[in-house]
Amino acid sequence: MRLFVALEKPMRLIIGTGSSEEPRLPPGYRLDRSDPDVLVLRCHNGTVVVRFSARGVTTEAIEQEARMHYRAQTWPA
Repeated sequence: MRLFVALEKPMRLIIGTGSSEEPRLPPGYRLDRSDPDVLVLRCHNGTVVVRFSARGVTTEAIEQEARMHYRAQTWPA
């Protein structure tokens, strides 16, 4: 029995220790806060990059994931 079917690529859920500071994101990236329990990092075209637990996520973790995705999109292998 399948309880969950993902329509998009599989995403990691990242949990951290918390930070009230706003992350500095690459151009076009945004943090979707529509769900109070989950923060969703989206790239310039609205695609989900990664989901974070709203409890304890760090600014550094958000910025790192955004930078890694931005580099992968900007400089393909």
